[in-house]
Amino acid sequence: MLFPSLRKKRYHGILLDSPRDGDDRCRECGGVCCSSFAAVELSWDEYERLEALGAKRLQLSLYGPHKLEIDYGCEFLTEGRCSIYESRPDICRRFFCSDT
Repeated sequence: MLFPSLRKKRYHGILLDSPRDGDDRCRECGGVCCSSFAAVELSWDEYERLEALGAKRLQLSLYGPHKLEIDYGCEFLTEGRCSIYESRPDICRRFFCSDT
């Protein structure tokens, strides 16, 4: 390989059965999961909570799950960290990245 230092680190996403808070990986990754998806699904309670926190990209649905559109960069991601970590949606709490 000509430029080994330019090689991208690869991650494998896993959706856990229960939340996994406080993992060191979340402090070090720079928000890879928060900038790797188009949207995350929300319950009604999560929708209301994020609306109260000032979310601007919420999608209300009458027929399917509500969503927070993150368009490959969540509006709550600030300098590689979740600015609403304690209030983040369940799907964000259960998402875990492992190196591949």
